[in-house]
Amino acid sequence: MFPPSGCEVYDVVAVCTGNYNTPYIPQEYDTTPFTGTVLHSYYYDDPLDFEGQTVLVVGFASSALDIALDLRRHGAKTIVYKRNVNRTNTMPEDVVVVTDTSIKCFRKKSVVFENNTEYDIDSIIFCTGYKGDVSFLDETCRLTYFWPRNVVYPCYNLCLNAFYPTMALLCRAFAILPFLFSEYQAQYFTAVVSGKVKLPSLEERLDASCDYSDLSKVQPPCDTFSVMTAESQFEYFRHVLSSGDITLPSNLHQQYQLYESLLLLSDTDLENYRNLYDECVKSIL
Repeated sequence: MFPPSGCEVYDVVAVCTGNYNTPYIPQEYDTTPFTGTVLHSYYYDDPLDFEGQTVLVVGFASSALDIALDLRRHGAKTIVYKRNVNRTNTMPEDVVVVTDTSIKCFRKKSVVFENNTEYDIDSIIFCTGYKGDVSFLDETCRLTYFWPRNVVYPCYNLCLNAFYPTMALLCRAFAILPFLFSEYQAQYFTAVVSGKVKLPSLEERLDASCDYSDLSKVQPPCDTFSVMTAESQFEYFRHVLSSGDITLPSNLHQQYQLYESLLLLSDTDLENYRNLYDECVKSIL
């Protein structure tokens, strides 16, 4: 009966597809009347494809800011629709930032906002995030995907399948340091499957996992699965490494300081902060 034909059996499974594998464009944006180019940031490649154009960038997170500036540097006029009002980054004066309103509709060659302002545009780039698709996992994995929360339940310590802890879903949080996140979760998972770590009972693992079917019951710190601040990330790193009986990196605090410094630089000097990375490292490490 098991395994089915064409399947293979493994003792350990690491799901490393992350959260950025399925581009998402909200259904509220009906671009049917628009005759120009429409794409998701996932497919953005060459800014010269948009040289001389007026491009609407929908979003105000990292991808949107990077793409808007990249387009500007290569001869495009950019209009940024600021969906995320929590970001405070300052854009150059020649970049139009639209905020405190929403998109009303798209016309053949323009976008109209609810405040009745209208801009002629040639292309639209949606920087509206991703779905962390796990539809390839069989129902026997006993995992449930919740959208729009974009999380998988039940995951113990934000990575282990609570029912079958020899399966891990790595690096599924947002707004994180993906390389550190992946590295430390992988170290913890290795400690678990090697038998170095004794896990609590299934009941305790389920109790420690967030059930996103009732969001009213979802409270920090487990809610940090979806979005983690810099401070909460490093608290989690300490927790997951100590849970795996893994020695904390001696420079973990410096890593946190570096991350905080780069975040501050990106807020104050969005165009040049990446060029200041080496100076940041020298001042901290």
